[in-house]
Amino acid sequence: MNISGTLVDFITVHNGNDGDDLDRKLQTEYIANITRNSTNPLVFMGYVTSKPGSRDYRVYKNWGKLKDIDENDKKRFCLYIMYRKLIRVGYARISRDRLTDTEIQLAKFRIPEDIDNYEDNDITTIKLEDVDPSVHFPSIFGNYYPSHWHGPGHHFHMATPKYFMKTQGRGN
Repeated sequence: MNISGTLVDFITVHNGNDGDDLDRKLQTEYIANITRNSTNPLVFMGYVTSKPGSRDYRVYKNWGKLKDIDENDKKRFCLYIMYRKLIRVGYARISRDRLTDTEIQLAKFRIPEDIDNYEDNDITTIKLEDVDPSVHFPSIFGNYYPSHWHGPGHHFHMATPKYFMKTQGRGN
């Protein structure tokens, strides 16, 4: 996709065959080769059917050279947003109970001026006042709520939205 003159690759996958380990392994290796060989900034949106830190997750990160939008979110199971040659600025995830098929995940990125020489945002914040209003998520995502919210007939994971910023004193 051409975004303001920069080509950005988007890859969407569904490795949903959790009953056939070899099939999942081969799918993961094939897709990781595609991401590894991409020379453009890249966003990976995947239904991986694996926990954070699992074999397939590690293949995407290590062999596929991808970064996880939020490595600290260990409660995911299937759905991941990963990226390369972009600067992360925000992440929001809402899931209903333990059904990750009903999740909503969003990520916001900036394209660096020089995709081969830049630093990603490394500080996580939940305070809206810490980041420019232009990167705020819509109010429907609510405010950061640590862990889960329980209401009549509902149970949501809502440990987002999160925003990312640079360590003070670092440049772009």
